[in-house]
Amino acid sequence: MTAFDLRLFVALAFVVGAVSAAPASEPVAPSLRTPSAVTDPSYHLSPGDTVGITVYNEPDLAINQTLGRAGEARAYLIGEITLGGRTVREAEVALERIYRERELLKNPVVTLTVIAYFPREVSVLGAVRTPGTVVFPRDTTSLDIVEVITRVGGFLPISKAEAVTISRRLPDGNEKILTVDLDSVISGRRRAGRDRADFSIYPGDRIWVPERLF
Repeated sequence: MTAFDLRLFVALAFVVGAVSAAPASEPVAPSLRTPSAVTDPSYHLSPGDTVGITVYNEPDLAINQTLGRAGEARAYLIGEITLGGRTVREAEVALERIYRERELLKNPVVTLTVIAYFPREVSVLGAVRTPGTVVFPRDTTSLDIVEVITRVGGFLPISKAEAVTISRRLPDGNEKILTVDLDSVISGRRRAGRDRADFSIYPGDRIWVPERLF
């Protein structure tokens, strides 16, 4: 063996020994609750939202669901549960509680993620300056009708503001027609200096502002 071969052998032996002596890296324990990068835990769930429900270390319980008209969803082992109106975090806690109370899981950790937000808007047609749709802010479940009318530019001079109609789809599928004297609402608010909501508009409502006939 030449001197060069001897030095190479010693160097290789040193490297192998160092690798063997190095402590083996330990696997990193996954977080019990991986926060969603896109879902605000304070977001209030709405009918039509599509959510993903997962339970830590229980891959068979993962499910995607679209909330029904009443905000209901179905989860494995639990069945139907109303999630609409709850925040994401409240929904997670409610699911965890049911899994524990029914003795289905000992220490469940539920993560709920909003996969798709249901379009939440109201249409305003008729005698307003810019007829069209008004989109609800992300975490808003209702808007004051005066604010909605303001967002479409307000009434036209020919508007019949005392006979504004709102069409609203009920949870049972039927439609309800409401008539609001918005002229009196606005006038009364101005006199009293009020800024509270007098009539709430919800996603899916349709507002019609008629014209005066004379």
